Amino acid sequence: MSLKFDPDDSLVNSSWATVLLSERDVAGQVPINFVTTSAISVRAACFGDNKFERSAAGNCLSNLLAVGFRRFNVDVYWSPALRRWLLCPVSIPHNVDVMTASPDATPISSADVSEATVIAVPDESSDGLLYELGPYKCSDELDLSDLLDVFHSYFEHTNTDLVIYLRYLSLNLHVTADPTSPSEPASAVTDGELPAASDRVSYLMEDRLGSYIYGPPQLHEDRRNLNDSWYLVDDAYKPISQYFTIEQGSDGVQSTPNGWPNPKYVQLAAEKRLLVEYGSVDPQLGGYNLSDENRVIFPSGYLTSTIPVTAADDGSLDSGCLYHPNETDTPSVNASWAVSSPIPLPKKLSDDQSLQYISDLLVNLTACGITPTINDTLFGETADIDQESYRNLTLSSSWSWAAGQPNDPSVSSDAENLRCATMDVSRKGHWRTANCSETRRAACRVQDQPFRWTLSAKALTYADAYQNACPDPETAFSVPRTGLENTYLYRTLLSQHMDLIDPSSSDPLQREVWMDFNSLDVDTCWVTGGPEATCPYSSDPDQLQRRTVLVAAVAGIVICVVAALTLFVKCNANRRNSRRGRRVIQGWEYEGVPS
Repeated sequence: MSLKFDPDDSLVNSSWATVLLSERDVAGQVPINFVTTSAISVRAACFGDNKFERSAAGNCLSNLLAVGFRRFNVDVYWSPALRRWLLCPVSIPHNVDVMTASPDATPISSADVSEATVIAVPDESSDGLLYELGPYKCSDELDLSDLLDVFHSYFEHTNTDLVIYLRYLSLNLHVTADPTSPSEPASAVTDGELPAASDRVSYLMEDRLGSYIYGPPQLHEDRRNLNDSWYLVDDAYKPISQYFTIEQGSDGVQSTPNGWPNPKYVQLAAEKRLLVEYGSVDPQLGGYNLSDENRVIFPSGYLTSTIPVTAADDGSLDSGCLYHPNETDTPSVNASWAVSSPIPLPKKLSDDQSLQYISDLLVNLTACGITPTINDTLFGETADIDQESYRNLTLSSSWSWAAGQPNDPSVSSDAENLRCATMDVSRKGHWRTANCSETRRAACRVQDQPFRWTLSAKALTYADAYQNACPDPETAFSVPRTGLENTYLYRTLLSQHMDLIDPSSSDPLQREVWMDFNSLDVDTCWVTGGPEATCPYSSDPDQLQRRTVLVAAVAGIVICVVAALTLFVKCNANRRNSRRGRRVIQGWEYEGVPS
C-alpha cells in the first residue's frame, strides 16, 4: 500500500490561515527566486535517530508539509543490488544470511551468528522487515517512491486556490553501503550497475508527480517568448519585471535570459506545484549522466545560491545579510535563490536557549532575504514524534504580521473596524491592523523599485492615502511583498524620517505608516489596490455570506498548519511550557539586521 499524506491531528484557528494566505498573496507577483521560504533536511528531521521505518517516515513527511515547510533537502541512495533508490544509507540485504527475530524474543547473541549474518525484526508499521544494519534500522520497503507518494497525496488534498503553495525538492544522490559493512564507504558503481531508464530519478519524478512539476523545458519556453507566457495572463498574475532583465527583438517579442515566473503564474495560471533540482552527487555515481534528466529536474545549484552567513550567540547575523542601505538597485541586491549556509548550534545551550536561538536566527535570515535551512534533528526528536518544535520554527520564517495580528473580527468586536494595515516601527517593522478612518502617513514606493521607499508628507486616512499620499509621478502607495522589501522600508523609515517616525512614541501617528493592504471587502481576505479592491476568493460577495464562507474554507483546509501557528503564538504569550518542558519561543524581531 502506498503512503499517503496523513499528518497528526491539530486544532483549527482561522486567523493564522489569514496570515499565511495574505503573505502568500502579497508576494504573488514577485518572481519565485526572490521569495524566501522555509527549508528542512529530511534526513535530519525524519531519520536523525537512524531509524528508517516506513510508516514513521510517511507521518514525518506529512507533518513537515502540514506545518508549512516549503523546501525539502532529500538524500536518496542507489542500491545496485535492489535496483532501487532507498532513503536508508545501507542497502537492504540481498543474497546474505538473514536471521529474523521476534520483537519480544530474547536478543540474539553475536556468538550465534556469523559476521555475514544480518538480523531483522518484523516492522510493526508495515508488512515488511526492519533490518539492523550497523547503526541503522531500515525498513525493506522504504524508498524514494514512498516520498513521492506522500507529496502526490498532499497535492491532491490541497488543490484549491486558498491553500496552494509551491514546494521545492533538492535531491542529493548517493550510493548505498554494503549491508555486511554498513559503516564503510560505498563502492563505486560500474556502468552495468547504473540505473536503467525506468529506474532513473527523473523517470520516477515524472511518472508520479509530472503533472505538478514546473521543469526546465517549460522555463526555457516561457523565457523565450514572454508575450505568449508570463505576459499573456491577467495583470494580477504577471511577474514584477523590475526583478529581471527583459530583451525585445525586432519583431516585438519580449524575452528574458534570467527571469523566473511568479508564484501566482506558476500556481494558478500554469497549475504547477513543485520545482526539483539536484543537490550534491556522490563521486561513486560518476557514470550517472544528469543531462539526461533535464525534463523535470533542474541542474545542481539552479534553485539554490548558498549565502555564507555567520551568526552571534543571540541569533543576530554577523555577516551575510543581503540588506545594504546604500544599495537599492535590484541587480545590486543579489537575493536570487538565496539560501543560508549551515550554521551549527552554539554549544552548551539548554533546549529552551536553543529554540530561542534558532527562532531568532530564522527571523533574521528571512528579514535579510535569505531562506533559512534547518539541518538539525531538533532536540534529538524527529518530526513524527515531536512535530511541535518543527512547526514552531516555520512561523519564524514568516515576515509580515506581528504576533497576534491581524485581529480576528470573529474573536474581537473591536477588530471589525480594524481593516487596514500599518507598519509599526515599534514592532521592528512588523504589521498591525488599524481603523481605516484614522490618519497616518503612507509608504510610497519609488520608481516601482522593490527596495526604494519614501514617506508621504501628510497624514491621511487610508482612502485618501490611496488617492493622494504619493502625488509625485515617480512614487506610488504600496506594500512590501517580501521580507527583504519589508526590511528596506523599515530601515528607510528609521534612517530618513526620524523627524516624523518615533518607535518609542505612544501615538500611533508617530510610529505607524499606512501600507496598501486592506480587508475592507471581506474581513479575513487581505488585498492590495485601495479601498475598492475585491477579494479574489469570493466570486459573488453579495450572494455569499462572505465572512462565514471564507473563514470556514480557510480553516477547514489548512487545519494542521493553522493549529501549529496558533499554538506557537499562544505559548509565547502565556510563556507556557510545552509537553516536554520547553517554552515555545516566537522571535518576531529584526534583531541583528545591519542599519
